[in-house]
Amino acid sequence: MTDGGERGVEGIFEDLYEHAPCGHLSTTIDGIIIRVNKTLLKWTGYQREELVGQPFVSFLRPGSQLMFETRYLPVLHLRGEVKEVAVSFRHANGTALPMMVNSTVTTDENGEPVTIRTAVFDASERQEYERELLASQRKAEASETRIRVLQNASRVLTGATTDTALAYQLTKIIREAFAASNVSMYLLSAEGKLDLTSGNPALGLLDLSGDGPATVLARTEGTMILSRADPMAKSSGLAEVMRSAQVETLVSVPLSEEASPLGVLISSFARSRSFEADDIGLYEALARQSAQVLTRIHLHQRLERLTLIDQLTGLASRRLIQQRLSDAVTLSRLNRRSIALLLIDLDGFKLINDELGHATGDSVLSEIGARLSSVVRHGDLVGRLGGDEFVVLCEDVKPEEVDRVVERLHAALREPLTGRASQKRVTGSIGTILYLGGVPDHIPPDLILEQADEAMYRSKRAGKNQDTTVIVGDTSPAENHPIL
Repeated sequence: MTDGGERGVEGIFEDLYEHAPCGHLSTTIDGIIIRVNKTLLKWTGYQREELVGQPFVSFLRPGSQLMFETRYLPVLHLRGEVKEVAVSFRHANGTALPMMVNSTVTTDENGEPVTIRTAVFDASERQEYERELLASQRKAEASETRIRVLQNASRVLTGATTDTALAYQLTKIIREAFAASNVSMYLLSAEGKLDLTSGNPALGLLDLSGDGPATVLARTEGTMILSRADPMAKSSGLAEVMRSAQVETLVSVPLSEEASPLGVLISSFARSRSFEADDIGLYEALARQSAQVLTRIHLHQRLERLTLIDQLTGLASRRLIQQRLSDAVTLSRLNRRSIALLLIDLDGFKLINDELGHATGDSVLSEIGARLSSVVRHGDLVGRLGGDEFVVLCEDVKPEEVDRVVERLHAALREPLTGRASQKRVTGSIGTILYLGGVPDHIPPDLILEQADEAMYRSKRAGKNQDTTVIVGDTSPAENHPIL
């Protein structure tokens, strides 16, 4: 990859770091701040130069300073990490800013501690949330139910790792807490459409993205409670939809994070219902909690996608190749169907890099990646291991299909290059490992990759622009198809 390409990737990660939904700072092992992101600067009101070079502990309130020095640091140095430590940070304007911090000690190659990396979360909402809990505990038995709901939600929702899992748990919690007939959760898609993620679509409230009566529920910026008799329900036509669905009352609560819409929660009740301020507060607290979890899930998914895609070619990265190969091996053992792994090493690519430069080399790799993707079977995975090595993973494949894929790959590689490399030629040395009738239990996925690599080097030694296929499990040897 070129320096420009690397800078592009670095820029993506730098932007993710600077604008992450949590603050981040790095300190020396002695606690001197050496780096902070923009999120933390925005929360605390400081300029970067006011924090960098100063002891982290000096910005804590007196009570937190004592805890930091007597418990936080000893535990951190002993275990190498601490999680969910509550501290009170001194804002630039002098006010107290409640925070939750997670810290990890990084070490050098000799295992010696070098720096402390700390993720910082604004706990203002959590602190307010905890005050609400304490106030609720002083009320009657009805308030005790709300406390149990919130505590259960905190435990269950924070464990969700997908939108679907979160939606299922949240709708279940709200349905049980409020005795709702149905609770539906709609999430905003990348195309700007509200899609039903969990709930019952039979209520006639499925389509919130068009111009139907139910869209009034999606356009609210705050909690909305509607009955059939409500003028807005009548004027929008929603009252008739509710009547058909045997719904008397609807509650709509938007999901948003820092004013960015994420979706909407809609609860329906077969009977007329009234809600106290504490009930609405519970709805909104659950919505806030869910929005925070959604933001974390989406950030994690975005980072995950960056690691699964080769940034130069857009093909599968080494990590995704390893994941898919492992899954393919597991499935092959269950259904006893064949899989093949083809490893392609470009012949003549080093000369292009040496004579025309890495920028041209990168263009060639992108062009080759596109060609390989265009000639494999539908459903085959094409990836780049690194350098000029590519991989094709074929599942549920026959030997003759593998041969045809190899032929098409050779033909694609022999096509003239475009751009500055148009006068150069590349070919491919291909090594294939084909497991007929499923992969044996004693063969790990990493070994299959090694076997394909060895087959590729046989092709290299045979004079390049060659292919070698090793078949495992076959009983009828064929030319150029060694049997294991």
